[in-house]
Amino acid sequence: MKKLFTLVLCLMMTISLIGCSKKEDKAVAIVNGQAITLGNYQKLLALNKSSMESYYGSDIWSTQVEDGKTYKDTLKEMVLEAMISSEVVYQQAKKEKVVPTDEQVQEQIDSFNEQIKNDEDYQKELKKMGIDEDFLKYQFSRDLANSNLQAKFEDDIKISESEMKKYYEENKDDYYTDTVTASHILLKTQDDNGKELSAEKKKEAKKKAQEALDKVKSGEDFAQVAKEYSEDSSAANGGELGTFGRGQMVTEFENAAFAMKDGEISDIVETQYGYHIIKVTKRVDKQESYDEVKDQIKSTLASQKYTEYVEKLKKDSTIEQKEDVVKSAKF
Repeated sequence: MKKLFTLVLCLMMTISLIGCSKKEDKAVAIVNGQAITLGNYQKLLALNKSSMESYYGSDIWSTQVEDGKTYKDTLKEMVLEAMISSEVVYQQAKKEKVVPTDEQVQEQIDSFNEQIKNDEDYQKELKKMGIDEDFLKYQFSRDLANSNLQAKFEDDIKISESEMKKYYEENKDDYYTDTVTASHILLKTQDDNGKELSAEKKKEAKKKAQEALDKVKSGEDFAQVAKEYSEDSSAANGGELGTFGRGQMVTEFENAAFAMKDGEISDIVETQYGYHIIKVTKRVDKQESYDEVKDQIKSTLASQKYTEYVEKLKKDSTIEQKEDVVKSAKF
């Protein structure tokens, strides 16, 4: 299913999405006197349900996650918490006079509509969920208000050099890069069902692998030889595997690739899948210095502090959840 752009509340997100309100709707929660309506809650549930089903299928909802809760229970709780956070943030943005203008909100709506104008199926899906112009106005005003409040907070916050250095030392591994960018040629020693080939066929595969190796070692273009010889799905792309880190390839392949230098071509490497010839195009083994990642660390710490700030806003708010109304929500 088409990605739901900024409308979809990814489960890692916490505060950017919420729907529009209708006075006649029941409230699923009241935040500092402001109602979060059942109608909005159901729309957001529908968006997230659709998004999750596009990845995991429609049979996941009765599956238990932890403590006897199902995916359905967990999603309903997370959506409600996100809406409460969004309401708290919006109220604070109003106090600090950083809510977006009507023109800014309309720009977001126009941009969104432009992106989906040729996707009739997606438009029908949104209409079925009740996603109308009022919802979009409310949604994008909340989204922009959060961005504005975070920007203001991060501009005002002071992060000391010692704090950043301490974070760097405690998280040094996060700034260590150990990757290989490579291509390969594969002659398989197992069939499409994973069954090992006969000794005779394996011998033939190794012979072909040696032919391919001789060609690339003599200077023939690796990508062209891969297209001619390789039995891997990457063959059409010249054998390109992209960039990978440790633990992503089988042991024999990893050991060979990570021991090579830029531009180097391996001898034949045997794995459970067959005979490989590996070409490393880029090898990165680097610990980035504090100065190289200083700005990144500052941004990370500012973001963490903003999250803490929002949690404090929630803690200081008067929040009443209406469990009976939440339970009545359509799913």
